[in-house]
Amino acid sequence: MKHAIDSSPFITLEKGEPLAALAAWSRQARVDELLLVEFSLPCWWLEGGELQALTAVYFRDQAGRLHCAVTDRALSSSAGVAGAQFNDWVRQHALAVFSPGQSLRLLPEHIPKPWGQEIWFTGVEARGVCRFTDGSGSVPIPWLQAIMPDAAAGAPGAPLVLLKILDPSPEEVVGDLYFELHEEKREVYVVTHVDERAWPEGIGGIRYGFDREKISQAGDEATFRRQYLAAVEQYEAVRRQIDATPQGVPAEAGLLQRERELRQAMNDFTSIRPLQVGDVVVVPLRMPHSLQHGVRTIEFQTPVYERQILSFAQKVLTQDHWDTAAAVDTMRLTPPEQVDFERLPGDDSVLIERIVDFPDFEVRRLRIGEGASQVYSSNECYALIMVVKGQLALDEGQLGPEQAALLPAGVVFHLASAEPAEPLVLLLARPHR
Repeated sequence: MKHAIDSSPFITLEKGEPLAALAAWSRQARVDELLLVEFSLPCWWLEGGELQALTAVYFRDQAGRLHCAVTDRALSSSAGVAGAQFNDWVRQHALAVFSPGQSLRLLPEHIPKPWGQEIWFTGVEARGVCRFTDGSGSVPIPWLQAIMPDAAAGAPGAPLVLLKILDPSPEEVVGDLYFELHEEKREVYVVTHVDERAWPEGIGGIRYGFDREKISQAGDEATFRRQYLAAVEQYEAVRRQIDATPQGVPAEAGLLQRERELRQAMNDFTSIRPLQVGDVVVVPLRMPHSLQHGVRTIEFQTPVYERQILSFAQKVLTQDHWDTAAAVDTMRLTPPEQVDFERLPGDDSVLIERIVDFPDFEVRRLRIGEGASQVYSSNECYALIMVVKGQLALDEGQLGPEQAALLPAGVVFHLASAEPAEPLVLLLARPHR
C-alpha cells in the first residue's frame, strides 16, 4: 500500500517483519515517536494462504508505554507531533489499540447453524475470523498476533485454543446437533443454560455413545456395529428422499412417518446422558456425541476443523455424504468412567478445579467467593478466560457472563469480582506447549 508520509523526525517507516523492526527501533529507547512497518501476512486459514498487505503502527508515548495497532488502510501524515498523529489515525481508521501486558478482550462472532447458532470467540478459518477489541475498534486475531511483542496475543501464525458457545434451538429434532465424532479434535462442554421450553424440569441431555443393553443384546461389539450401521443406512436413504423434495413442496405424509420410525430405531442404539446447568462433558477422540436441543454450553476444543458425521435429522449442508461406514469400526461405543475433578491450590474462599487435562490444552473452573480473589500468571503461555457467573474486574474494565478475554503470558492478574459481595465463576483454558 502507498502511504503519504511527510518527512518527519518522529515517524520511522520500515518494510519487513514487524517484530524484528520493532526490536531494532526499541533499542534506541525512543519516546514520543512512531514506527510504521509495512509487511505481508500469509492468510494461513485460507486455502492457498494468500498474502495480505498490512501496516503495523507502533507509538511510544512520553511515559515510555508502547501502543500497538495494525491496519490495511493507507496512512497519511498531517499532525506536527507523534501523539496527535497517532490519535488522528486511530480516529480516521477506527484502529483498535493495545499495549503489552494488558488483557485482550475477544469479540464474539455469530455463526448460523441449521440447529441454531455457534458464537465464536477465537475461531480463525475460512468460515469466519474472530477479532480482538479495545472497546471501540476491533482487529482480526491473526493481524494482532503478527505485530504484538512477546507473543502477547498468542504466537504469530498459530491458532488459539478454540472457544465458542453452542446455542441450539429449543425445538426438538431441529435443535439437535450432528451425531458426530472426531479423530483429532478434543472437546469439553460446560452447561450454562437449559431451556425450560424444551426441558420443563431443567434437565436436558447429550446423545453420548451407545446403549450398553443394546451392545449386550448384540452378543459382541462387531455385531452391534453392523446392526447400527444397517439402521443408519436405512434412515439415511429416507432422509435423502426428504432432502431431495423441491423447496416449498411438502414431503409425502407416508415418507415423513417412515422417517420418524427409522429415526427412532436408529436412535435406540444410542445413549442419552442427562445434563443440567453446571455439568461438564468431556468428549474424547472417536466418541460419538450430539448435544440436544435447548442445551446451551460453553465449549473449548482443539483448533482444527474435522469431523465424521454419523447421522443428522436434517439436511447436511456442509458435505454431500455421511461418514458412518468409514467411522463405525473405530468409533468408541461407551464413554470413559467419570472421575472427580482434580482440585488445585487456591487462595482462601477460592475453589479451583481442573475439569479436563487434554494432551494439547487444559481447562480450569474457578469459583471465587464473596470478597475473595485469585492471583493468576503464567510465564509459559497465554490463557483464555470466560465468565460464567458474576462480573470480573479486569484491567480498567469488566467482563460479564459469556464474555471472554486472552491473558498474555508473563503478566500477573488478580481475578476478583467487580462486586465484592457477589461470587464469581470463571473458566480458564491454557494450551500445553
